[in-house]
Amino acid sequence: MLKDIYTRDEQAPKYDPFRLEVDDKLSQLILKIENVLFTRKTEVLGDSNFGANLDDLVFSLVYNENTIENQINKQIQAYCLQGSDFGINTQVQFFKTPERNGALVDIYINERRVLGVLF
Repeated sequence: MLKDIYTRDEQAPKYDPFRLEVDDKLSQLILKIENVLFTRKTEVLGDSNFGANLDDLVFSLVYNENTIENQINKQIQAYCLQGSDFGINTQVQFFKTPERNGALVDIYINERRVLGVLF
């Protein structure tokens, strides 16, 4: 089984300072999805299409939930699921409260929520 380098940020909720590599397929997939979500297009040298541009999509004010979900799913299909048999579902929901407006992006793998991002 192939192993990936553990790339989770120190500020991430489930960061493990003693972990150097990831060897289970689900954890590898989650790390790949995080990398895609939080990378802007043109930030990766050699592949200007890599990255979901999530900040730009959510705050652009011209995209609806379906458009953002489709963009995220295209990135996940292209860069994360090669040879994988996981089922991925993305849900984006805009919200408005008296204090702020924002969006919640949830990623489901095999119908289980594994990643949530609040903007």
